[in-house]
Amino acid sequence: MQNKKAKYSFVLLFIIILLGIIGPWIAPHDPLESNYEAFLQEPSAEYWLGTDSIGRDLLSRLLHGARVTLTVAVMSVAITVVLGTVIGVTSAYLGGFIDNLLMRIMDMLLALPGIVLALAIVAVLGPSLTNAMISIGISSIPSFALLIRGAALTIKSSGYVEASRSIGSSNRWIMVFQVIPNIAHVLIVYTTLFVGAAILDSSALGFIGLGAQPPTPEWGTMLNEGKGFITEAWWLATFPGLAITLIVFVVNLLGDALRDIFDPRAASK
Repeated sequence: MQNKKAKYSFVLLFIIILLGIIGPWIAPHDPLESNYEAFLQEPSAEYWLGTDSIGRDLLSRLLHGARVTLTVAVMSVAITVVLGTVIGVTSAYLGGFIDNLLMRIMDMLLALPGIVLALAIVAVLGPSLTNAMISIGISSIPSFALLIRGAALTIKSSGYVEASRSIGSSNRWIMVFQVIPNIAHVLIVYTTLFVGAAILDSSALGFIGLGAQPPTPEWGTMLNEGKGFITEAWWLATFPGLAITLIVFVVNLLGDALRDIFDPRAASK
């Protein structure tokens, strides 16, 4: 709490998450209900953020969309963290042939940009919210695994790991109870930073129609729906775009603050 950047970004992120949780209960209108008498209405007292091309309340759709967007980001990052940590720690600790094999596979996957790999995966699986989570999670594993491998290599050569190995502790026990707990601060920082990237990727997939499918209120999908009315109904694309920008900015700010807290040397630089 002494770090102002961490404190304010955490408070903002908490508010956004809270809105995502209680959004369906505080939304003034049904996000799927069409009102053809109120289509493309500008922001007003009744519709605070205006309505879309078939009269749906934009504020209600944004509140419902917060839950969808955050769910996709959290679930995809969970896939990345679990599999990326297993691969990174196993590769660093065992070394040798296992390390070379796993890292060459990660290098091949890294040859493609993350969003391109996600597009390829979701194109094979088919467009849906669940497949978007899987594709984003898998596409981020190579980068995460390499970062965790680097952190685990420093722990592998520490004295307490050598002592545990000398008394006959199994490799699995050492990795689970000594290596991973001692890189927990690295996991926290990287996980936070990867959430911002996951939100951008999920919004990108929704924007091109490979993520959440209409009429599901998802911010990327809403941005795509609003782009065709950018000159006559500016609010349709502006508010979803601002929502995506705000949450990615807050998450990255929190991740940067956590990195400064856990690694004072990086902060001094």
